[in-house]
Amino acid sequence: MVSSALKPNVQSLQEDVVDLLEQISSLMGYASDVLSNDNDNKYIQFQHQVQSEANKVKNLELRMAIVAPMKAGKSTIVNAIAGQEILPSRNSALFGIG
Repeated sequence: MVSSALKPNVQSLQEDVVDLLEQISSLMGYASDVLSNDNDNKYIQFQHQVQSEANKVKNLELRMAIVAPMKAGKSTIVNAIAGQEILPSRNSALFGIG
């Protein structure tokens, strides 16, 4: 069993990921300056994508498709990922195609 001291917490991981993404963004800006004639600013486009992803990590945004038959535990898995009850667990259908 892993002690709680060795388990990383979500906030620490979030900060580490944001720091790394900001470093990557900075490097893409530098690459764009140094290689300004190369492939119509692909480095600037990549820098904007990295900044967008960093913002998603800062705001803890996640988009995920969950597809399964009725009563397969979709709401349960969403609640487990979120760490709180966001979606109710019911006997009747919550999601459906109509």
